[in-house]
Amino acid sequence: MSYITISRENYFSNLTEISKRVRNIDQISVVLKDNAYGHGLVEIAKLAKEFGISRAVVRTVDEAEKIENLFSYILILAPKKVVKRENFFYTINSMADFEKYSSENIELKIDTGMHRLGISVSELDSALEKIREKNFKLSGVFTHFREADVLSTSLFTQRETFKNIKNRVSKFFPNIHFHSNNSAGVFRTEIIEDEIVRVGIASYGYLKGDKALLFPKLKPVLSLFAEKVGELRNAKPNFRVGYGGISKVGNEKLSAYDIGYADGFRRLSDEVITNSLFKTPNGKQPFGKISMDSTIYNSTEPVLEIFNDTSNLSQIFGTIDYEILVALSHQIERRII
Repeated sequence: MSYITISRENYFSNLTEISKRVRNIDQISVVLKDNAYGHGLVEIAKLAKEFGISRAVVRTVDEAEKIENLFSYILILAPKKVVKRENFFYTINSMADFEKYSSENIELKIDTGMHRLGISVSELDSALEKIREKNFKLSGVFTHFREADVLSTSLFTQRETFKNIKNRVSKFFPNIHFHSNNSAGVFRTEIIEDEIVRVGIASYGYLKGDKALLFPKLKPVLSLFAEKVGELRNAKPNFRVGYGGISKVGNEKLSAYDIGYADGFRRLSDEVITNSLFKTPNGKQPFGKISMDSTIYNSTEPVLEIFNDTSNLSQIFGTIDYEILVALSHQIERRII
């Protein structure tokens, strides 16, 4: 069966690089939402705890419950239900969200320019008044940067807006924490004043942006492997392989490997395959269209490493590394090495 390896060494190396940017390791909150960006929620959570991380961010309560014994603080970004836990912190994304909670820990998300989720700056006073009236347990206030990975003025505008918000909120709630920096923001801040930073993609070994930003060289954590299903023993010169017969065989020895688009490995275009634009780390290439459960490569190795860095694939598909990684099926076994 196909499987994924997770490099402990590379993950720890990335966290070490991130640690250099904060005052202490307790500031770091690892983002584990959506199966830890495809890396495996529980596997990465255990590694983060081993490294010494005590904070995590997830998308749902279901995710939080799977790792509840590993962290003292778990921020839930998009909760659909409420489960009472001392270490669960529920995000308020709109004024209507207040109706869901009573005595649970809550954190207020403010839209300072992302324009996706969070209450507006103009609603802040109403939100603070409701929190005081209902005696909600406000633990933190946060925002999200929209362009920390590019050279633009929006990052500085959002930072200034959030600074003003912190001053307003602190008058009424002096003992709460604040956070705004994502992976790119962490490496674009000389002095991080927030109590928490949220690191996602950088911890997994990717951080792309304008070249002038000089982001550090990080190490991809995930590698995808496929096992050989069988060799194509009847292949002859000019033999055409797979759906549509787009690949013509010469003298290559071909085998089918158990990785396909049902596993989250997207179909490559005919142009990419026929022009050999995608190759595995050891130089093997796919022949024929990628099928639902298998792909044919010019290899006879029992196990084939498909990729250990998604940068080339993200360029081929005109997308981002996040999308390639998070698409990998949760049914694929994750192995920590």
